[in-house]
Amino acid sequence: MLTLEKKEKMIRLYLTGLSYTEIAKEIGMTRQTVSKYIKQYETDLKELESATTTQEKEQIIIRSSARPKYDISNRQRFKLTPDVEEMINTCLLENKQKIQQGKRKLIMKNIDIYEWLISNQIDISYRSVCAYIAKQTQRSKEAFIRQAYEPGQVAEFDWGDVTLYIDELGADRRFKIGVFNLKYSDKRFAYLYSHENTEAFLDIHTRFFEEIQGVPTEVVYDNARVQVAYLAGRERQPTEAVKKLTNYYGYAARYTNPYSGHEKGHVERSVELIRRKAYSKCHRFKTIADAVTALLDATTRENQKVKQQTNQSADAVFAQEQKHLLPYRVPLDTYLTSTYKVNKYSLIHVDSNFYSVPDYLVGKEVTVRKNIQQIKVYYQDRFLFKAKRLIGRHHYHIDIHHYLATLKKKPGAIAHSLALKQATPWLQNIFQTYYNTNPRDFIYLLTIIEQNSLETIQFAIEWLQRQGLPIQNNQIVNYLVNLNSKPSGSKDLLEAPIEQACYHQLSEISSIYSQGENSWIN
Repeated sequence: MLTLEKKEKMIRLYLTGLSYTEIAKEIGMTRQTVSKYIKQYETDLKELESATTTQEKEQIIIRSSARPKYDISNRQRFKLTPDVEEMINTCLLENKQKIQQGKRKLIMKNIDIYEWLISNQIDISYRSVCAYIAKQTQRSKEAFIRQAYEPGQVAEFDWGDVTLYIDELGADRRFKIGVFNLKYSDKRFAYLYSHENTEAFLDIHTRFFEEIQGVPTEVVYDNARVQVAYLAGRERQPTEAVKKLTNYYGYAARYTNPYSGHEKGHVERSVELIRRKAYSKCHRFKTIADAVTALLDATTRENQKVKQQTNQSADAVFAQEQKHLLPYRVPLDTYLTSTYKVNKYSLIHVDSNFYSVPDYLVGKEVTVRKNIQQIKVYYQDRFLFKAKRLIGRHHYHIDIHHYLATLKKKPGAIAHSLALKQATPWLQNIFQTYYNTNPRDFIYLLTIIEQNSLETIQFAIEWLQRQGLPIQNNQIVNYLVNLNSKPSGSKDLLEAPIEQACYHQLSEISSIYSQGENSWIN
């Protein structure tokens, strides 16, 4: 193939007086090729001498110094016949119809079209199929229109991923970063979540609006499932969460076109920036709360940083923008309500994790209100308990007091039960030390704890240990009876932690002077 360098060398050799044959041998080309380009060179020189305008001379110079090209416009196709083109066009048309119907994942790729042609006994190369499809689907490059926004008009929202090592979880775990960006002031807000779900979506909106003490006129979303319930072509149906937020706070929701992240480019860049500033230097934390703190600190630093273009920080510009926001309202209730059936183990299955409920509810339905931090369980509109929301999958949150009725019937089941393993270390130690051979008495102890409090029973057992008395239920009950005995008008020691602590000190003094265990009890 003749390159521009070979062409220039060819002309230099010709100007030194070599013949066409000698030049052809020197550069490794045929004599006909050498003759063609030297004649073209001579023609260009004559035209350049006869040219009268600067524009004509420039065109001749550009043409003569251009890279050699081969004319392929008249090449005949032997494999890609009109019939084959029609078959490929049919596949492309079906792809277009599938996209309009919201079935983008079912379209045929180039390789699928090629394999379909081969199955129909069409002798053609994969490269020819790709070249034809590229020519048919080519389109001009997209033009973008620069936008200008008024204060308080538009905010953008997006999710991002980050993998962190959390000591309390004992492993690497992927988290979601929710990010808001006000387009006028470029103020950012971010928060860390374990999942990209409806609870997190509602929570970050209430946090953001509380942070800025107002509401933007419009919030721009992409087409994630948390924001869009139905998508087909240009038709979008917002989720119930978006409807709930827009109805309560009064802003308008706008969606970008599919696969058009540039339409909310501010927040796309903010996700990358905040993630890098918060976690690039340190991605291991003791607790999730520490990871959240690192994210909030990084966001604060970026909002306080002075920008070169405006010579102001995002916080400074936002101070001017804030008065243009819609009025702030009391935070929206972000709890979601669902109904769950209690299984035979007295557990409910909430978002891939299990929570125990009182065992008398086996086979019945309970109502659960949940947000990102906790769940609240109700039965027939009566509040039962609340528990911390578990992170991960297939984890258990079991309260041993939920199984008292069952354990009274089956006391031998307590020793190896998951309920005991999830009890406090202190309670496990008490069982192994004093009740290992008598589980029925331990179950009665659990009843005493339920009627009083774990702290009170801990105080009682510690007092019995100091006095050298046996750790038995009757001793604990006697202690509680004496502790609750009080003259008219005195305060209940069980409800007065200060007085209880004083009693603790007085009891120690009593033991020193051997005055007996009841000397300081009224």
